[in-house]
Amino acid sequence: MKLSALALLAALAPLPSLAAAPDLASQLTGQHAVYKLTLSKLRTHDITGATGQMNFNVVDGCTGWATTQHMTLIIRNVDGSLTKSVSDYITWESKDGKTLSFTLRESDNDGKEKIDSAGTATHTGPDDSGVIDYTAPTKKEVKLPPGTLFPMQHTEALLAAGRAGKQFISPLLFDGTSPDGAQATFITVLGHHGAEKAPWPDLDKFASTDVDIGFFERKNQDETPDFRTSMRYYENGVATGLVLDFGDFVMSGKLTSLSVPPSACPPAKSP
Repeated sequence: MKLSALALLAALAPLPSLAAAPDLASQLTGQHAVYKLTLSKLRTHDITGATGQMNFNVVDGCTGWATTQHMTLIIRNVDGSLTKSVSDYITWESKDGKTLSFTLRESDNDGKEKIDSAGTATHTGPDDSGVIDYTAPTKKEVKLPPGTLFPMQHTEALLAAGRAGKQFISPLLFDGTSPDGAQATFITVLGHHGAEKAPWPDLDKFASTDVDIGFFERKNQDETPDFRTSMRYYENGVATGLVLDFGDFVMSGKLTSLSVPPSACPPAKSP
């Protein structure tokens, strides 16, 4: 019998609450990474080419992580015209796992900007349940289901799965990119590697995990992910070898610049 992706999601046991592991994020660091995006696959005749760039920044604010992602995509249409889209994604995630503030805004060819999603999410229960207070695109309140992880927690969960030799995990994720609350994710661990010589010296001392991640809207019973990505994640949170599957086309992301600043935060106290 062939199991569907959603059947596997339902079959897997949920992850334990991250509140039980206060030192889980001990290896994550700040970073400034730049990726060159190139077209690697087309599934439509409406597009003939695509290129782009993504800048990803993480600042260790000692009590939380400040993250910014700036992505530019230029798509060449079959009639020769170009479509440019620019997105900016900004978050603050507290290290105690309680709060995530988020903004996602986009602009089109004309430079007209719109806010797709903005607000604050809070874990209020010991089971990582909680509430999202959206301020855009409309003001509303949405519940966070138990077990929902924020982005840095989600990264730590997949890294922990790689270290533990797991093949699959299926945590819920809320990252602020959707106005409809938490998403289901299905993570396939493709391999785990010990520390080894890497193309970037800042990564030499870190183990890494290869993953494939599918993102699903929880309200739809769809076996096809809304978005899919794969990469090698290092234990400090840096990703290499990005593959971004947008459905109609697939982009590859090559890391072209990386800096990992030393932490300015005091050492964490032992429990």
